[in-house]
Amino acid sequence: MRLAVAVAALTVLLLGPEASQAAPPRPLQLKEACVSRAERRGVVRFTAVDRVRLIGVVFGRGPNAVVLAHQGGRGSGAALCSWVPYARSLARAGYRVLAFDHRGYGSSSTPSRPDRMSRIHADVMGAVAFLRARGVTRVVVGGASLGGAAAVAAAAQIRPALQGVFTLGAPQAFGSADAVGAARMLQVPALFAAAVDDDEFADEARALFDACTSGDKRLEIFPGSRHGAPMLRDPQAKALVDSWIAAHLRP
Repeated sequence: MRLAVAVAALTVLLLGPEASQAAPPRPLQLKEACVSRAERRGVVRFTAVDRVRLIGVVFGRGPNAVVLAHQGGRGSGAALCSWVPYARSLARAGYRVLAFDHRGYGSSSTPSRPDRMSRIHADVMGAVAFLRARGVTRVVVGGASLGGAAAVAAAAQIRPALQGVFTLGAPQAFGSADAVGAARMLQVPALFAAAVDDDEFADEARALFDACTSGDKRLEIFPGSRHGAPMLRDPQAKALVDSWIAAHLRP
Protein backbone atom coordinates (compact mmCIF):
# COMPACT_ATOMS: atom_id res chain seq x y z
CA MET A 1 0.00 0.00 0.00
CA ARG A 2 2.82 2.42 0.96
CA LEU A 3 4.64 1.56 -2.27
CA ALA A 4 1.57 2.37 -4.36
CA VAL A 5 1.16 5.73 -2.61
CA ALA A 6 4.85 6.52 -3.13
CA VAL A 7 4.64 5.65 -6.84
CA ALA A 8 1.56 7.85 -7.28
CA ALA A 9 3.26 10.74 -5.51
CA LEU A 10 6.38 10.38 -7.63
CA THR A 11 4.26 10.30 -10.82
CA VAL A 12 2.56 13.55 -9.87
CA LEU A 13 5.91 15.12 -8.96
CA LEU A 14 7.56 14.19 -12.26
CA LEU A 15 4.65 14.50 -14.72
CA GLY A 16 2.21 16.85 -13.05
CA PRO A 17 -1.18 16.25 -11.36
CA GLU A 18 -2.89 15.39 -14.67
CA ALA A 19 -0.84 12.21 -14.95
CA SER A 20 -2.54 10.75 -11.88
CA GLN A 21 -5.92 10.86 -13.64
CA ALA A 22 -7.16 8.64 -16.45
CA ALA A 23 -6.68 10.22 -19.85
CA PRO A 24 -9.98 11.38 -21.41
CA PRO A 25 -11.21 9.23 -24.27
CA ARG A 26 -10.34 10.35 -27.76
CA PRO A 27 -13.13 12.07 -29.70
CA LEU A 28 -15.17 9.68 -31.80
CA GLN A 29 -14.28 9.69 -35.50
CA LEU A 30 -16.86 9.14 -38.24
CA LYS A 31 -15.80 6.08 -40.23
CA GLU A 32 -18.72 5.83 -42.66
CA ALA A 33 -17.80 6.51 -46.29
CA CYS A 34 -21.42 7.34 -47.21
CA VAL A 35 -21.01 10.89 -45.86
CA SER A 36 -19.44 13.28 -48.35
CA ARG A 37 -16.49 15.52 -47.57
CA ALA A 38 -18.72 18.59 -47.49
CA GLU A 39 -21.27 16.85 -45.26
CA ARG A 40 -18.54 15.98 -42.77
CA ARG A 41 -18.65 19.59 -41.64
CA GLY A 42 -21.91 18.55 -39.99
CA VAL A 43 -20.40 15.75 -37.89
CA VAL A 44 -21.50 16.11 -34.26
CA ARG A 45 -20.69 14.28 -31.06
CA PHE A 46 -23.10 14.01 -28.16
CA THR A 47 -24.12 11.61 -25.41
CA ALA A 48 -27.15 9.47 -24.77
CA VAL A 49 -29.06 10.25 -21.58
CA ASP A 50 -27.05 7.50 -19.84
CA ARG A 51 -23.78 9.13 -21.00
CA VAL A 52 -22.86 6.67 -23.77
CA ARG A 53 -20.87 8.59 -26.39
CA LEU A 54 -22.52 8.86 -29.83
CA ILE A 55 -21.70 10.41 -33.18
CA GLY A 56 -23.92 11.63 -35.98
CA VAL A 57 -24.25 14.02 -38.89
CA VAL A 58 -26.48 17.09 -39.11
CA PHE A 59 -27.89 17.88 -42.55
CA GLY A 60 -29.58 21.20 -43.26
CA ARG A 61 -30.54 23.91 -40.81
CA GLY A 62 -33.47 25.62 -39.18
CA PRO A 63 -35.72 25.28 -36.11
CA ASN A 64 -37.72 22.31 -37.43
CA ALA A 65 -35.82 19.05 -37.07
CA VAL A 66 -36.07 15.34 -37.79
CA VAL A 67 -34.07 12.79 -35.81
CA LEU A 68 -33.47 9.53 -37.67
CA ALA A 69 -32.73 6.34 -35.70
CA HIS A 70 -31.29 3.58 -37.89
CA GLN A 71 -31.97 -0.11 -38.35
CA GLY A 72 -29.60 -2.88 -37.32
CA GLY A 73 -27.23 -4.94 -39.40
CA ARG A 74 -23.71 -4.40 -40.60
CA GLY A 75 -22.07 -3.21 -43.80
CA SER A 76 -22.25 -0.10 -45.97
CA GLY A 77 -26.03 0.17 -45.86
CA ALA A 78 -26.39 -0.12 -42.11
CA ALA A 79 -26.18 2.35 -39.24
CA LEU A 80 -26.61 6.02 -40.18
CA CYS A 81 -25.77 5.28 -43.84
CA SER A 82 -29.20 3.70 -44.25
CA TRP A 83 -30.74 7.13 -43.62
CA VAL A 84 -28.34 9.38 -45.54
CA PRO A 85 -30.32 9.53 -48.82
CA TYR A 86 -33.50 10.51 -46.98
CA ALA A 87 -31.64 12.91 -44.69
CA ARG A 88 -30.39 14.75 -47.77
CA SER A 89 -33.92 14.90 -49.18
CA LEU A 90 -35.32 16.31 -45.93
CA ALA A 91 -32.52 18.89 -45.73
CA ARG A 92 -33.36 20.08 -49.25
CA ALA A 93 -36.96 20.48 -48.09
CA GLY A 94 -35.84 22.88 -45.35
CA TYR A 95 -35.46 20.73 -42.27
CA ARG A 96 -32.53 20.21 -39.95
CA VAL A 97 -31.85 16.47 -39.79
CA LEU A 98 -29.74 14.45 -37.37
CA ALA A 99 -28.84 10.92 -38.47
CA PHE A 100 -26.72 9.17 -35.86
CA ASP A 101 -25.15 5.83 -35.01
CA HIS A 102 -26.72 3.92 -32.13
CA ARG A 103 -24.49 2.60 -29.37
CA GLY A 104 -22.38 -0.31 -30.57
CA TYR A 105 -23.02 0.51 -34.24
CA GLY A 106 -21.04 2.39 -36.84
CA SER A 107 -18.75 4.97 -35.28
CA SER A 108 -20.46 5.37 -31.91
CA SER A 109 -19.03 3.91 -28.72
CA THR A 110 -20.01 0.66 -27.04
CA PRO A 111 -21.14 0.77 -23.40
CA SER A 112 -18.71 -0.68 -20.91
CA ARG A 113 -21.58 -2.51 -19.20
CA PRO A 114 -23.31 -5.15 -21.37
CA ASP A 115 -26.69 -4.49 -19.73
CA ARG A 116 -26.67 -1.00 -21.27
CA MET A 117 -26.15 -2.21 -24.82
CA SER A 118 -29.88 -2.51 -25.58
CA ARG A 119 -30.89 0.88 -24.11
CA ILE A 120 -31.23 2.32 -27.60
CA HIS A 121 -34.11 4.62 -26.63
CA ALA A 122 -31.60 6.54 -24.48
CA ASP A 123 -29.72 7.35 -27.71
CA VAL A 124 -32.82 8.92 -29.27
CA MET A 125 -33.49 10.95 -26.14
CA GLY A 126 -29.90 12.22 -26.22
CA ALA A 127 -30.21 13.17 -29.88
CA VAL A 128 -33.36 15.23 -29.24
CA ALA A 129 -31.76 16.95 -26.24
CA PHE A 130 -28.69 17.76 -28.35
CA LEU A 131 -30.77 19.48 -31.04
CA ARG A 132 -32.95 21.37 -28.58
CA ALA A 133 -29.86 22.72 -26.86
CA ARG A 134 -28.88 24.17 -30.24
CA GLY A 135 -32.06 26.07 -30.95
CA VAL A 136 -34.40 23.51 -32.47
CA THR A 137 -37.99 24.16 -31.37
CA ARG A 138 -39.98 21.44 -33.15
CA VAL A 139 -38.88 17.81 -33.52
CA VAL A 140 -40.17 14.68 -35.21
CA VAL A 141 -38.38 11.40 -34.55
CA GLY A 142 -38.29 8.61 -37.12
CA GLY A 143 -36.98 5.09 -36.69
CA ALA A 144 -36.36 2.10 -38.93
CA SER A 145 -36.55 -1.43 -37.54
CA LEU A 146 -34.73 -1.43 -34.18
CA GLY A 147 -34.54 2.36 -34.46
CA GLY A 148 -38.32 2.39 -34.68
CA ALA A 149 -38.61 0.60 -31.36
CA ALA A 150 -36.14 3.10 -29.92
CA ALA A 151 -38.08 6.05 -31.36
CA VAL A 152 -41.43 5.00 -29.90
CA ALA A 153 -39.95 4.10 -26.51
CA ALA A 154 -38.21 7.49 -26.39
CA ALA A 155 -41.21 9.46 -27.67
CA ALA A 156 -43.33 8.35 -24.72
CA GLN A 157 -40.75 9.80 -22.29
CA ILE A 158 -39.39 12.95 -23.96
CA ARG A 159 -40.52 16.25 -22.44
CA PRO A 160 -41.49 18.70 -23.78
CA ALA A 161 -43.42 16.42 -26.09
CA LEU A 162 -42.32 15.80 -29.64
CA GLN A 163 -44.32 16.91 -32.66
CA GLY A 164 -44.55 13.27 -33.77
CA VAL A 165 -42.91 9.89 -34.25
CA PHE A 166 -42.89 7.58 -37.27
CA THR A 167 -41.62 4.04 -37.76
CA LEU A 168 -40.70 1.91 -40.75
CA GLY A 169 -40.71 -1.82 -40.07
CA ALA A 170 -40.42 -1.47 -36.31
CA PRO A 171 -40.68 -4.42 -33.90
CA GLN A 172 -42.80 -4.27 -30.77
CA ALA A 173 -39.64 -4.37 -28.65
CA PHE A 174 -35.89 -4.44 -28.95
CA GLY A 175 -33.88 -5.14 -25.82
CA SER A 176 -35.04 -2.75 -23.14
CA ALA A 177 -36.86 -0.55 -25.66
CA ASP A 178 -40.46 -1.66 -25.11
CA ALA A 179 -42.20 0.00 -28.04
CA VAL A 180 -45.61 -1.58 -27.57
CA GLY A 181 -45.61 -0.69 -23.88
CA ALA A 182 -44.61 2.87 -24.74
CA ALA A 183 -47.31 3.05 -27.43
CA ARG A 184 -49.92 2.49 -24.70
CA MET A 185 -48.75 5.77 -23.14
CA LEU A 186 -48.04 7.67 -26.34
CA GLN A 187 -49.82 10.99 -26.71
CA VAL A 188 -47.97 12.46 -29.70
CA PRO A 189 -48.91 11.98 -33.37
CA ALA A 190 -47.69 8.62 -34.65
CA LEU A 191 -47.29 6.92 -38.02
CA PHE A 192 -46.61 3.17 -38.17
CA ALA A 193 -45.60 1.80 -41.58
CA ALA A 194 -44.30 -1.50 -42.90
CA ALA A 195 -44.11 -3.56 -46.10
CA VAL A 196 -46.67 -6.32 -46.45
CA ASP A 197 -44.14 -9.03 -47.32
CA ASP A 198 -41.45 -7.98 -44.83
CA ASP A 199 -41.65 -11.09 -42.64
CA GLU A 200 -43.69 -10.35 -39.50
CA PHE A 201 -43.21 -6.58 -39.52
CA ALA A 202 -46.60 -5.72 -41.01
CA ASP A 203 -48.21 -7.49 -38.06
CA GLU A 204 -45.79 -5.71 -35.71
CA ALA A 205 -46.89 -2.36 -37.14
CA ARG A 206 -50.55 -3.29 -36.66
CA ALA A 207 -49.86 -4.25 -33.04
CA LEU A 208 -48.13 -0.93 -32.37
CA PHE A 209 -50.99 0.97 -34.01
CA ASP A 210 -53.60 -0.92 -31.98
CA ALA A 211 -51.72 -0.28 -28.73
CA CYS A 212 -51.15 3.40 -29.44
CA THR A 213 -53.33 5.74 -27.37
CA SER A 214 -52.59 8.90 -29.38
CA GLY A 215 -55.59 10.65 -30.84
CA ASP A 216 -53.58 11.24 -34.02
CA LYS A 217 -52.30 7.90 -35.27
CA ARG A 218 -52.01 6.26 -38.67
CA LEU A 219 -51.15 2.82 -40.03
CA GLU A 220 -49.87 2.23 -43.57
CA ILE A 221 -48.92 -1.14 -45.06
CA PHE A 222 -47.15 -0.84 -48.40
CA PRO A 223 -46.56 -3.42 -51.14
CA GLY A 224 -43.22 -5.19 -51.35
CA SER A 225 -40.72 -6.62 -48.92
CA ARG A 226 -38.27 -3.77 -48.26
CA HIS A 227 -37.35 -3.44 -44.61
CA GLY A 228 -36.79 -0.20 -42.74
CA ALA A 229 -35.40 2.91 -44.42
CA PRO A 230 -35.13 1.26 -47.89
CA MET A 231 -38.95 1.35 -47.93
CA LEU A 232 -38.56 5.00 -48.93
CA ARG A 233 -37.20 3.97 -52.32
CA ASP A 234 -40.87 3.39 -53.12
CA PRO A 235 -42.17 6.80 -54.31
CA GLN A 236 -45.56 6.16 -52.70
CA ALA A 237 -44.02 5.44 -49.30
CA LYS A 238 -41.69 8.43 -49.51
CA ALA A 239 -44.51 10.76 -50.51
CA LEU A 240 -46.56 9.61 -47.54
CA VAL A 241 -43.76 10.09 -45.01
CA ASP A 242 -42.85 13.46 -46.56
CA SER A 243 -46.40 14.72 -46.28
CA TRP A 244 -46.83 13.35 -42.76
CA ILE A 245 -43.68 15.12 -41.57
CA ALA A 246 -44.77 18.36 -43.23
CA ALA A 247 -48.23 18.17 -41.64
CA HIS A 248 -46.86 17.62 -38.14
CA LEU A 249 -43.62 19.58 -38.10
CA ARG A 250 -44.49 22.85 -39.79
CA PRO A 251 -46.15 25.39 -37.44
